[in-house]
Amino acid sequence: MQPGDTLSAIAAQFRTTVEAIQALNPGVDPQRLAVGQPLWIPLGVQERGPSEKLIPDSELVYGPAYLRFSVAGAIRHFGGYLSRYQETVGGRTLTGAQIVEEVARNHSVGPRVLLTLLEMQSGWVRGEPADDRARLYPMGWERPGAEGLYRQLNWAADRLNDGYYGFKGRWMWTIRFADGRRVRVAEGVNAGTVAVQAFLAAVRAPEDWARAVGPQGFPAVYRALFGDPFREEPPVSVPPEPAWRLPWADGEMWYFTGGPHGGWGNGAAWGALDFAPPDVEGCAPSRYWARAAADGIIARTGEGVVVLDTDGDGHEETGWVMVYLHIAAEGRIPPGTRVRAGDPLGHPSCEGGFADAAHVHLARRLNGEWVPIAPGQPFRLGGWEALPSFALYEGALVRDGERKTACACKDDARNGIPAP
Repeated sequence: MQPGDTLSAIAAQFRTTVEAIQALNPGVDPQRLAVGQPLWIPLGVQERGPSEKLIPDSELVYGPAYLRFSVAGAIRHFGGYLSRYQETVGGRTLTGAQIVEEVARNHSVGPRVLLTLLEMQSGWVRGEPADDRARLYPMGWERPGAEGLYRQLNWAADRLNDGYYGFKGRWMWTIRFADGRRVRVAEGVNAGTVAVQAFLAAVRAPEDWARAVGPQGFPAVYRALFGDPFREEPPVSVPPEPAWRLPWADGEMWYFTGGPHGGWGNGAAWGALDFAPPDVEGCAPSRYWARAAADGIIARTGEGVVVLDTDGDGHEETGWVMVYLHIAAEGRIPPGTRVRAGDPLGHPSCEGGFADAAHVHLARRLNGEWVPIAPGQPFRLGGWEALPSFALYEGALVRDGERKTACACKDDARNGIPAP
């Protein structure tokens, strides 16, 4: 369920009836629907989208395929409007290349995909925007307050992740257009293809969308910029997952305040957990330290962000990484620092993203892909195991028969998690 959804609107989109939805979801109350609430939907949509694969999954995520790719170098090479663009974001003046790099890394979405879509939508990569609309809304998301490359790319990356992880999570079987119409996902396509199809459906009318996802659309533009997306890549290793420890000091009790939700934004896999220190109620930085959940090296820091790379090569594109969000700037560990499990990284705060109380947001990535908390994919921290949830921010941690429930509260019995 998304904000503003009703059963009648959902039924119209999927060409079914409210009664048919209720028959598949016994007990659902049309007057008490919640954001993130799952629903089984009988598909009345018969028309299918194209089956041509647009990109491999390795191109959609910011993973090993991007180890030797320079965003700034590519943008300089093409020499379009993007190469001269600057924008002030949160008091920082960023170049176009810095914006693309930051958005791509934060969402872990491949920058070649973002640049291809930017070129399709507005011509910024190789040329100039044709009019004020293309200049203000370069990704095609036309909404008051959405002007500028930074907002546009963040929205686009979130839409791409929503398609990618929605399809991988086996709940996204249709592509939705801005006017509410839908087509079924074709059989045999991959998650990266569905992600691109879903983004283009959000900014193109159905007739134009068919051309955009056809051979002369996205594939032709991608090849003109970067060559064959299905080029052979070296095999990628899948290392064993580290034995994560709780990210606070021994003897401290923190509070489990948020169950499974998006690793970054709403579109990424539901793999993140939230924990709050005991000393503050609002957004003042805590005096407690968030600590390394494993040995590794700090691959990157940013606004509220610390990325812990556990394979030690310093590249967040490879191996297992732990992404920390809402880490205060003051006292934050610098990038390049090697750490051992339990070393201090910074203080919980509200910095970076949306937050109304100081806490730490933790999410895992493997070879650039957000790892969900799902059956068969447990997230274990210091002996506690996170259980999958069917509603955003809800859920539980269990250990040896003990159970703690996510709550926007600090109740020792209900959601207090003591470190050994």
